[in-house]
Amino acid sequence: MNNARNLGFILAAYVGSVFAIEKESPPSLRKVAADAAAFLTSKPRTAATARDVATDLPYFGGEEGEKCRTAALKKFEKDQSVKVKRDTLRAIMATDLFRKAADYCVAEIQLYDRASSLVCLLEEESNYNTTYSRFWGGDNSDYGYVYYDGEYDLATMMEYTQNFTILSSNVGCLADCYLGGDGCTELENWLTYSGTICKEQYCSLQWGEIDEAYHALRVCASKAIAVPKDGDKEAYVDATHSNQVTSNLCAFKMCASN
Repeated sequence: MNNARNLGFILAAYVGSVFAIEKESPPSLRKVAADAAAFLTSKPRTAATARDVATDLPYFGGEEGEKCRTAALKKFEKDQSVKVKRDTLRAIMATDLFRKAADYCVAEIQLYDRASSLVCLLEEESNYNTTYSRFWGGDNSDYGYVYYDGEYDLATMMEYTQNFTILSSNVGCLADCYLGGDGCTELENWLTYSGTICKEQYCSLQWGEIDEAYHALRVCASKAIAVPKDGDKEAYVDATHSNQVTSNLCAFKMCASN
């Protein structure tokens, strides 16, 4: 799938999301959702490329969402208990290989940050105790806020895939990690809150939007820099893309069903 089509799938998912927010959320979020929906469903400029469009997209959480996301990220950057992990990621981010992937995947990183800004804002306006950060990072540190930033998450991908030379785990359905199910067996043993999130929380807080952006970024980066140890880059990218489709479809079905 080329980048333009990949971005198209992401935008289609966001259209549905912002309409849902417009219907069920407080006025501040409904205004953001209405603006985003109007933008996304307007006729695209014929000369625009996928990356031009991504550059022009509004923050789906608005300025308040971006402030929320930035403040959350600062918690991670100031937490001395995760200094070793943070320094490891920053070392990766200083490499030419990281820069090559980040420059190639500008649109995907932007969409990731916009998804996390919306999630952050929704979480602030909700009464749920478990945040996306707490789910993935645990209770004992602010490490989980690393997943509110596209570039930092790209660095985590490069760490566990050994610079996109191995596939690492391809979880069949990230939604199952939250709600429980067979699609998350590889991760459930080290996730404190695995299977404890109710469907209403998962869907209303739009956690799946960050996950969709994560998959899009992982596929993009694999195209940009993957050099698999077995030498078959096409198979590597295909496997990463297949995992993206499977997991995104699972998440969609989860929130679309009654």
